[in-house]
Amino acid sequence: MEKKRIIIAEDNTLLREGIRLMIQSDETLEIAAEAEDGLSAVRSVAKHDHDLVLLDLSMPKMNGIAALKEIKRISPKTKILALTIHDAEEYVLEVFRSGAEGYCLKDSTQEELLKAIHVVLSGRNFISPGIADKVLEGYIENRKTLKTETPWDTLTQREKEVLKLVGEGYTSREIADFLFISPKTVEKHRSNLMQKLGIHNASALTAYAIEKGLVEKS
Repeated sequence: MEKKRIIIAEDNTLLREGIRLMIQSDETLEIAAEAEDGLSAVRSVAKHDHDLVLLDLSMPKMNGIAALKEIKRISPKTKILALTIHDAEEYVLEVFRSGAEGYCLKDSTQEELLKAIHVVLSGRNFISPGIADKVLEGYIENRKTLKTETPWDTLTQREKEVLKLVGEGYTSREIADFLFISPKTVEKHRSNLMQKLGIHNASALTAYAIEKGLVEKS
């Protein structure tokens, strides 16, 4: 039987090694590639034959949601299982709206993670049992009430990508190289961010990126 090929996209080296060993213990699976940031994940999808991407949502250079959307753009048939610490319903709903087939928490057991991989590979959706009820309740509640739009809700996906990279300390030139846009366009995005968020300097943008979970506290 031909093995299913998995791309692991996870920036934590120890966790990535643990996932690799887990996948290698399953005779029906094999590693196609490994990536330690969002950009590398997208490039791995374009470069390697694969069946599924196990995608961390909190990675440097390009966050998981942005990487997910880009992967689905360049390879619509790629199955994606999100792996994350976030259990809030807004994260889960955004991940599925962005095209993922599965959502698994990082505190899951190896048995549950392997089950999630096989469920998604079989063509079904998966969500960690511990958050399924919470997400359903949140979804129903959101349908009952009109959600007030916040400044965060007004940001485009590209603006969120730039915000994350600013928060990680990259220059406009570096951000331009990462996102394949011009430095002038990056500066325009920075200006839009400051205007929309009522923020007037890079340090405040960094603090906001941390607050929104785009950048981990050092």
